[in-house]
Amino acid sequence: MPDTLQIDTLQLSAFQSDPQYDYDRELMGGSKSLMEWITEVIGEWISETFDVVVSSEFVSSLLVVLGLLVIAFFAWFWWYKRPKMFMKGEKDDDWDYDVEEDTIYGVNFEAGIARALENQDYRQAVRLVYLQTLKYLEDEGRIEWQLSRTPSQYVRQVNTPAFTSLSRHFINVRYGNFIATLDLYEQIKVLQDEIMKGGVRA
Repeated sequence: MPDTLQIDTLQLSAFQSDPQYDYDRELMGGSKSLMEWITEVIGEWISETFDVVVSSEFVSSLLVVLGLLVIAFFAWFWWYKRPKMFMKGEKDDDWDYDVEEDTIYGVNFEAGIARALENQDYRQAVRLVYLQTLKYLEDEGRIEWQLSRTPSQYVRQVNTPAFTSLSRHFINVRYGNFIATLDLYEQIKVLQDEIMKGGVRA
């Protein structure tokens, strides 16, 4: 019995050249890069959602802008969580002291402050006045001092204008490399007196 099945070469050639039947291209993703595919998908979504036609160049630019915004957000978030990493590394020798020394126990504050003033080390004097104030607040039961706590946490506990101002000056000098002066020291002493007398004037 003769073979009645014959291949229509013309039809086969037409199928092979028709993109609709190029299944290998769909399985392999064709020659498009990942970025081109993402751009095309987003462009189609924008067109369908907002009923507008956008060019691939517009979508690419939009992706670049969004990427920069994401990077900026994470950079800001990192700076917000770890501000000391972005501060100046240069310090004067008179300003150099260890974070671990920021304790309120076993410290002769009056002698330390007097020595700092004699040496015109106002940065150290500001630090000691702040720690002395924390010791007073701890003794009064207004805060529970812990080495790991931050000035902002104590501000939330005490919540008075005078203590908020004192803490802000301490943070600026201690962590922001602000220059401590005799005038600043005198300002924080006034604030300390207000706190110890129960005053609220900032």
